[in-house]
Amino acid sequence: MLEALNKCIDWVENVMMVVLMLVATIVAIVQVAARYVFNNSLYWSEELILYSLITMSFLAASMGVRYAAHISVEMLYAFAGPRLTRVLKYVAAVLGLLFAVSLIHYGGRLFINTLNMGQLSPAMQIPVAYVYLPIPIAGAFMTLRYLLILRTLWGGRDYRPLLASISPTT
Repeated sequence: MLEALNKCIDWVENVMMVVLMLVATIVAIVQVAARYVFNNSLYWSEELILYSLITMSFLAASMGVRYAAHISVEMLYAFAGPRLTRVLKYVAAVLGLLFAVSLIHYGGRLFINTLNMGQLSPAMQIPVAYVYLPIPIAGAFMTLRYLLILRTLWGGRDYRPLLASISPTT
């Protein structure tokens, strides 16, 4: 079940990253054209680009767990024996899980509190709470990923991260 949910989250993250990058790029190009060609700027463009980048960075944090791209001290594994290496991997996964759960908890509280205040963004006039919503969502995605890592380690296997394909032929 975790694997199926993981694949679904992979798909959602990939689609969201492409859409958000496309939106940010197109809006930035239109903004430059509007400012320098038509001498009239879009007042909401910078805010939309900023919110897109914020959302992409939180999605990237979850993707970093899936691809094992977060910073780690792998030098310890070289000097540690197999048992200590296994313990270190467990500790790293548990600490990551605790961080992900704290993102859910505190990000959710931030979202709810901001939603209750009714604060609107200055240019687009959307609730600012929606800008904070990617925090608990990314925490939930990361939690699932860390649970998958822990289950893999618990089963006696080594976690194999998803490999990012660089070329279209592989």
